[in-house]
Amino acid sequence: MAKEKSTSKKEFSFLELDKQLSKIEGFEAGSILEENEFSEVTEWIGTGNYVLNAQLSGSLFGGVANNRSMGIAGDPQTGKSFLCMNIVRESQKQGYNVIYCDTEGAIDRSMAKKFGIDTNTVRYQPIKSISDFKVFVANLVDQIKKLRKDGADPKILLVLDSLGMLTTMKESADALKGKTAMDMGIRSKEMRGLFREITLDLTGVRIPLICTNHTTTAGIGSFMTTKEASGGDGPIFSMSNVIMLSKAQLKDSNDKKTGIIVTSTPKKTRFTRPYPTKFHISFINGMNPYVGLEEFVSWDICGIERGKLEVDKKTGELEFTASASSTKWAIAHLGKSIFSSQLFTPEVFTEEVLRKIDEKAIKPHFLLPDLFDMNELDAIVNGEESDEEDGQE
Repeated sequence: MAKEKSTSKKEFSFLELDKQLSKIEGFEAGSILEENEFSEVTEWIGTGNYVLNAQLSGSLFGGVANNRSMGIAGDPQTGKSFLCMNIVRESQKQGYNVIYCDTEGAIDRSMAKKFGIDTNTVRYQPIKSISDFKVFVANLVDQIKKLRKDGADPKILLVLDSLGMLTTMKESADALKGKTAMDMGIRSKEMRGLFREITLDLTGVRIPLICTNHTTTAGIGSFMTTKEASGGDGPIFSMSNVIMLSKAQLKDSNDKKTGIIVTSTPKKTRFTRPYPTKFHISFINGMNPYVGLEEFVSWDICGIERGKLEVDKKTGELEFTASASSTKWAIAHLGKSIFSSQLFTPEVFTEEVLRKIDEKAIKPHFLLPDLFDMNELDAIVNGEESDEEDGQE
């Protein structure tokens, strides 16, 4: 009698497949997404301005992701290096050591100290070419892997200031031959190759990279000209956040220039809605961390708003009357009104006030919802505001 063949099939287990794939040399970092920590952001580094933190991360207490790349592009004198120095100082407060790669010979010890930076925990590294930076990063990643294998857990911030000044191999070779012609196609190709090589490796060892870059005017002679970061789109595709900086003059009551008003416009963002923000850089006092918050306060949110604050003579309670044209701000927790020049201080924006603003105004404004409305996305991309946002403004 013929023996019947079994028709039962072995039950497929995706977990078992996952285990087998993780045994393949070179692919050990992969695993079930629910458990994988490779690209998870575990810490945010402050920028020195609360609203800029919100633009990048969705929270006043966020900032730069600790395992992603960020680009800062803009014309000269828009605060690119200034912002980098602020981020370096804030990172040191969180225990980071810094490697500052300078392609312009523009950063020195005395400048860093003016920003409150501890120069003993910063390695200054002159870098000339794209290939040099690629080799340097490869060696840095290798050293960090060895340190972690031995039980150490270094926190490193990597800054490249600026990307646009890195030379190509062709430029270096041509310089020796006395040639000066540039090939932008080769430059863009080398830039793309650079970020293909380093981005995932830096994420794997949790080293955040901040790059500054110059802008160029695109579309000259066409109907519309735009500002674009130099070096092609390779860096932009690889980075989690790219912001474009522009400026206006900050003047006092006597029309004297006292600093610049910087507008930060997202070119790319993976964590938040791409809304522009503004912050001030004073020639004397630097960047005030609280400037920009005035756009998100109200009496209902945190007890701060333009208007009149009086004490009811019968009950002794504070009475607030809103007035958009008022020269004073009513501050509930201080029990008084103050002028705008007194607004941007830690006495006004206490930890409790910041928490209220963060939860009630900042996160609803900047954070992407769990299920994103595609119509809203189209409106944002096209520079339009939804009816809800118009109402809030």
